[in-house]
Amino acid sequence: MTTRRQFIQSLGAAGGFVAAYAAMREMGLMGPEVAYAGPPSLAAGSGRGTKVIILGGGVAGLCCAYELGKAGYDCTILEARSRVGGRNWTIRGGDQLELNDGTRQVSRFETGQYWNAGAARIPTHHQATLGYCREFGVALEVVVNHSNSARIQSDAVHGGRPIPMRQAIYDMRGQVSELLGKAVRRGALDQDVTAEDKERLMVFLRNWGGLNPDNLYRGSASAGFAAQPGAGTAIGSHADPLPLSSLLDPRVWTGPLFDDDIDMQPTMLQPVGGMDRIPAAFEARVGRIVRKNAEVRRIARQDSGVAITYLDKATRVTQVLTGDFAICTIPLKVLKDIPSDFTPAYRQAIATTPYGDAVKVAFESDRWWEHEDQIYGGLSFTDRDSTVVWYPTGGFHGRKGIILGAYSWDRVASRLGARPLADQIAYAATTIDKMHPGKGQRLTKGMSIHWAKVPYSLGPWAGFSDTATDPRFALLSEPDGPFYFAGEHLSHVGAWQQGAFLSAHRVIAQIDARARQGRVVDAARPH
Repeated sequence: MTTRRQFIQSLGAAGGFVAAYAAMREMGLMGPEVAYAGPPSLAAGSGRGTKVIILGGGVAGLCCAYELGKAGYDCTILEARSRVGGRNWTIRGGDQLELNDGTRQVSRFETGQYWNAGAARIPTHHQATLGYCREFGVALEVVVNHSNSARIQSDAVHGGRPIPMRQAIYDMRGQVSELLGKAVRRGALDQDVTAEDKERLMVFLRNWGGLNPDNLYRGSASAGFAAQPGAGTAIGSHADPLPLSSLLDPRVWTGPLFDDDIDMQPTMLQPVGGMDRIPAAFEARVGRIVRKNAEVRRIARQDSGVAITYLDKATRVTQVLTGDFAICTIPLKVLKDIPSDFTPAYRQAIATTPYGDAVKVAFESDRWWEHEDQIYGGLSFTDRDSTVVWYPTGGFHGRKGIILGAYSWDRVASRLGARPLADQIAYAATTIDKMHPGKGQRLTKGMSIHWAKVPYSLGPWAGFSDTATDPRFALLSEPDGPFYFAGEHLSHVGAWQQGAFLSAHRVIAQIDARARQGRVVDAARPH
């Protein structure tokens, strides 16, 4: 079995300093005080005379074109859609959403309202993504990814009544602290904790868990009020604690743990005005080399280079583009059905790589969640197929906002997406109504995206169970002759734009070394 050290060494040999550095950061092998190095620093003019055809105009393809173009490479992007960005897709009023099941939706959102149907948040440690935002001047704002005012709802728990997130969090802390305190006082930890540390532990538990002077948990203001404090004699009172049996139900405790994940921890960010401000910034710099509505029909070898056949969907004319190298950023689930000259092992790896699934359902509504339920951003959780209700981060106290009644993934998403379109929207509205009784009738203009049915994507992300050990991942990370592969699916940060950028950086360094017939670039270009 390959060790992490051996894996990093192999990355360094194949992809240079930048690839190894990025992998070490993402695998937690470098301290947090060390910043992301940046894209590979290619010498000006190093690519002159070398033609690269980039298949797919998502963020990986745009990144490849931008970085290679600055070094003099002659790049062309073939993008089957009428827009760039791929799974970075922001839907506004008037935009169309067509799925391969024949359904067609037209957004009727008011001017200024938008919905990030794909990528919707950026962790602060995703410095490749944020580096391009910084370099291009893409303004950012905070994503409120967690709110203690959000809710947890299950028909099987608490009589189906929504549980405030803060109550689930602080009642659990209180109940666990009380139990651990009892264990300490009964001597159950005498062999593990010194007498001095036992006393210090009890002080911690009383503060962390909100225990009373008798070291018992009887509720706390942190868990929420039954009666709000006011003036005069209105001193207020905290809510009665939930029973431990309810708190131990996975449907209750999984939601509060969501933002413990390293990729979900605050502070999270998003571009002001929509996530598609990122591909728009790339397009402003490389747009002249992007051929939109160009559907790749065949990927072939020609002499020592490549020949790419594509259909211009606007003119219905088939054309052939030749070059020295091709970078395939097309999702593998789509790529497998395009005739190609990939060698059998590569075709097999492409054809058998699993893909995940995701469904999002969005509504436009007056912002009752703020002025009636005091929720400003964050996610509520349900055990229904909707999985989460997601409240908008921006536009606080505005007239309208976009709220997600569902964001589910993988098997749950496939189950929700199997419903007829109208049923998906109605189901998500019911989820919101269960979470916020009486509010479902105030939702309007519902739209649903089922990513397994999105043309030219067929899924939100690749589903490798272990990228460090899957031989398909290892194979596709290396070129098949003149064919290179890049995208979130070929990173250890799958499902994120960060992964697409890091994968692109690795391929850029590989192609540059091959074109120059020299060693891989071992320096980074600071953003």
